[in-house]
Amino acid sequence: MSENAFDSLANLDLGRWLDLVTAPSFKSIQLAVVVYFGLLWLTIIVWVTRDAINRSNSLLFQVFAILLNIVFPILGILLYLIIRPGKTTLERYYEDLEHRLILDSIHGKTEEGQESPHKQTHLKRIAKKGLKKEVAESDETPKSA
Repeated sequence: MSENAFDSLANLDLGRWLDLVTAPSFKSIQLAVVVYFGLLWLTIIVWVTRDAINRSNSLLFQVFAILLNIVFPILGILLYLIIRPGKTTLERYYEDLEHRLILDSIHGKTEEGQESPHKQTHLKRIAKKGLKKEVAESDETPKSA
């Protein structure tokens, strides 16, 4: 049975196939496919460039990620998705800021060692209550002349 398949391939009319491949409509389809994959490749490079810049401050990592995707278009994006940092630098900054604010609120101190604004407000309220209490007590005491 395989001999029949090879015989049928040998008996193909190559002239018909050459006419099909050289036809203007086939050339247009080829051009459209090449343009599509070229634009896809450029889009991947632009996305990887922007993502690498947002995720790392290391120039070496950024250049490596871009070159990886220029040299290996499809494999490069898969490898980049594996090796890229999990969070952007902005996400890490806000996470660190949130962590420091939580620690400050627990300890009641700012980074400079001063009382935190929240704790200062709380202390002012306590002081005002104490002052009001002292004023009220002084009004109740008889004045001796």
